[in-house]
Amino acid sequence: ETGLYVLKVSSPIEDPTLVDFQVQAMLHLERVDPTIPIPRVHRSLIGNVVETLNSDEGEHVVRLLSWVDGVPLEDAAACSPEVVTQIGSLQGRMCKAFAGFRHAGGKHFMPWNILNGLVVSQELCTRYLRDGLAERCGPALQRLEEETLPRMLTLPAQTIHNDGHWGNVLCDPAAPDTITGVIDFGDQIEGPLVVDLATSMTSVLERSDAPLEAAAALVQGFESQLALPAEQRELLYDATLARAIMIVQLLEFRAQHTEVDPELRDVDIPIVKQTLERILCIDADDFLQAVRRGENE
Repeated sequence: ETGLYVLKVSSPIEDPTLVDFQVQAMLHLERVDPTIPIPRVHRSLIGNVVETLNSDEGEHVVRLLSWVDGVPLEDAAACSPEVVTQIGSLQGRMCKAFAGFRHAGGKHFMPWNILNGLVVSQELCTRYLRDGLAERCGPALQRLEEETLPRMLTLPAQTIHNDGHWGNVLCDPAAPDTITGVIDFGDQIEGPLVVDLATSMTSVLERSDAPLEAAAALVQGFESQLALPAEQRELLYDATLARAIMIVQLLEFRAQHTEVDPELRDVDIPIVKQTLERILCIDADDFLQAVRRGENE
């Protein structure tokens, strides 16, 4: 075949079960809704969806994916309500198509999962929420630990993409208001729909000059494809806040314990801290009222 492809090679320590989880998820989406613009899995010459290669480091799982046209939204225009609605619609389509898909890898430990307990852990809260953020987030963290996260853990769970941020949602560079696809299935998990929506909501609120309008547009887009249960809608603000807190914690952890590009310290971390501050300044009741607007339409 002709076209552009991406060759994905796992590290020797990557669990083959998780690689298979990603591959089978993409194959499932292609079967259920082939119009969803995601990478396509291409089989090897002998018909396998993955192959293994050996190196001095160990055994590597290899898979070939098609290229998805477009550029990340983070490199394109500022978000508009039209773009945000498209993001929500794409997420809704994926969640709808994922219903019924189960895999052994779905329950693995994923650091980027707000329900894994890290966000409210004492160490991450005290050592990696700096510049007064620990105090600012104190009431929210207490609410998350005592009320919200326990409630979320009782919600119905399914496979979710869990990574629909600006870097993974693509648009047409010649028409930035047109979404062309979504990539990167490495963070997918089994979780409630609200967790998936909170991931993109955090990115949306990072850039929007009208956060309540943007929040409403994202939910409206999602619900054009799949209804968000009322009990999950009620938890969306806290889920988004938990995601924003976790981003700061994990990026600060990475900056303190690994060799990183200076851009992480100088650009990325200040941005995510600013985003967290913006979300903390949003009144939770106003947020809920905004995302309820289309509930009965």
